[in-house]
Amino acid sequence: MMKSIALGRLLFNIQKERDMSILYISRLGLGSKTFLLADYDKTDQAFEQMWTWPVEFTTNEMKQFRSKENLMSYINLHRTALDITTSTTKSEIEFYNGIVEFILDWMIFNIQGTGFGNVWKTLVVFQKITWCTLDAGAERAYGSLFFANGNFPDAGMYDEYLNRISRFNHNFKTSAFFSDLVDTSTEENLDSNTYTSAIRVLRTEIRYYNFRGNYSSIVKAQAYFDNTTFRIDYLYTLQESLAKRVILNMNDTLKDIELQVIAYVVVAVIVIGACPVIMFFSEALTSHMQTYSKVLMKASSDLKDEQSKTDSLLYQMLPKPVADRLKKNSKVESEFFKSATIMFTSIVDFNELTTKMSPLALVDLLNVLYTAIDDKLKMFDVYKVETINDTYMVASGNFPM
Repeated sequence: MMKSIALGRLLFNIQKERDMSILYISRLGLGSKTFLLADYDKTDQAFEQMWTWPVEFTTNEMKQFRSKENLMSYINLHRTALDITTSTTKSEIEFYNGIVEFILDWMIFNIQGTGFGNVWKTLVVFQKITWCTLDAGAERAYGSLFFANGNFPDAGMYDEYLNRISRFNHNFKTSAFFSDLVDTSTEENLDSNTYTSAIRVLRTEIRYYNFRGNYSSIVKAQAYFDNTTFRIDYLYTLQESLAKRVILNMNDTLKDIELQVIAYVVVAVIVIGACPVIMFFSEALTSHMQTYSKVLMKASSDLKDEQSKTDSLLYQMLPKPVADRLKKNSKVESEFFKSATIMFTSIVDFNELTTKMSPLALVDLLNVLYTAIDDKLKMFDVYKVETINDTYMVASGNFPM
């Protein structure tokens, strides 16, 4: 955007130099050469203020635009070749317009790609006012040329003159819709000013001129130049104000974006800083879960073993169908068996034996006796129901074992 502003200043001075060249070769007074040289200096100063040159220009096919120095040399060669006897106003317009339109096309293209946020409206106005400045400068050149030569060289230049005025009016009026800096009433006030009211009369005279007539007038040419210069100065000031507003809005928008970026960075730093802590606690939690899982598996295995032992003891004490029902908390009902044999045995004089024998000897006796009976039971279809002290109970018959 800063390049566009600097180029806008350069265009302003190049157009002024163009128009002064037209006045000079049109022989409008002896002082024109002095004014022209002064404009040369102003254009050179505008070049010196261009501390950077657009990168896109460096590869352009037209060598005169590849650097600031090339363009200055190109213009200086034209200045040196300027001759009041051989140069024509048409060639001056074509030379300077080629430079102005090339730079302006680049400015418009870059302005269109610069807008973001709430800046785009001001950029649109800046673009339109830039066009207005260009068209007002062209009108100044064509109008001064008309009265300096007494007529237009051809009908094409007359059409170009009218097109410039029409485009200026359109861009200036539409720019008021996008910015409060542009006030169409200001233009009306300028037209009613004593210094600029004559321009409307001069426009009307040119609009209805005769192609074969001679309307040469040094006074009218100078009046056209001076009055349009007053308007161009106003447009240039307006362009500078718009540029300052664009820069201010862009700075405000960039500050907002900067604050958002800082907020995002802070959040990112917090998240990144918390990641190791989260990973540490996650790893510790995973380790604890694995430990608890192992403990739970061992407890489950132990419980299963104890359950197996309990079932084994229960099956030794009760028939399996009865034991299964008890495990399921089902009601155990009495069953009828048509054919069954129950045998009860006991050791004779067991009570006396307990008084005569030691406990260990008594246990050994019972183990030997019961083991022998168990071995015998395996040979027959019988079921050991109960063994308590010296009592041994078995059953056999037509019922499930």
